[in-house]
Parts: sequence; structure tokens; C-alpha cells
Amino acid sequence: MRTEKNSFTFSIRVRYAEVDSQGIVFNANYLHYLDVAITEYFRAKGISYAEFVDTYQLDFHVIQSLIDYRNAAKFDEVIEVQLEPSYQSSKVFWQFQMQTNGKRICSGSLTYITVSHVTKKIVTLPEAVVQLLQLKKKNP
Repeated sequence: MRTEKNSFTFSIRVRYAEVDSQGIVFNANYLHYLDVAITEYFRAKGISYAEFVDTYQLDFHVIQSLIDYRNAAKFDEVIEVQLEPSYQSSKVFWQFQMQTNGKRICSGSLTYITVSHVTKKIVTLPEAVVQLLQLKKKNP
């Protein structure tokens, strides 16, 4: 696992249950890998996701996911998930790419909307959260 101010990489090994009858990772599992990497991003910033929700009374809902598939990953390969998060107002953007053995598997983006855990309404991302998660402002 490597982390810099605006980039984060997390490795995950493909388990047998994640491959399909063709012997390759079933496409929906890449979203699962992305979710795991984002959860580990929070940990790397010093807070678990559960602690984040309790402390800031905020939650995130996925409003868009885009994946460009290039190659297949197979059982027991290690996939490196690289994240580059940014934000704008109430949205958090997770640009990502996944690769194994130097081969790009997929890339894309996941967009979160920030929601008050109390009111369930969309809210602007507080500056304290921007600082905690070391998010860069997205250019319009």
C-alpha cells in the first residue's frame, strides 16, 4: 500500500470465488475491489469509515460509476487499485485504475454525493473533511 497527498494504491489478491466460469474476474467484482480500496483510503488517513460516519454525521452515496475494461484479471493475481480523489461542493470523485503485472485491467471513476447521516439530505463537503481526506479541488 502506497499513499501520497492525492494518490493512493492498495493491493488485493483475486480469490477463487471472484472468478467466473471463464476463469477471469467477474466484471461486477471490480466495483467491490474499488469499494475495498476506498475503505482502506479512509484507514490510511487515520479514520475507519464507521468512525467517519459517527464523527462527522455524514455518509456518501454512489451516484455514478464508470468503468472502462481493458484486460482480464485471473485467480490469485494481485490487482493494484490506484485512487486519485477530488471533490467539488457536495461530490467526491474517485478516479481509479487497476492493474496486474504491469497490465491495465480497467480504469474509470466513481462519484459520491455527500449526505447528512441525520437529515438524509445532500450537504456540501465540510472543509474539515476535505483536510482529513486530503482531497484536491476538482477543476470545473
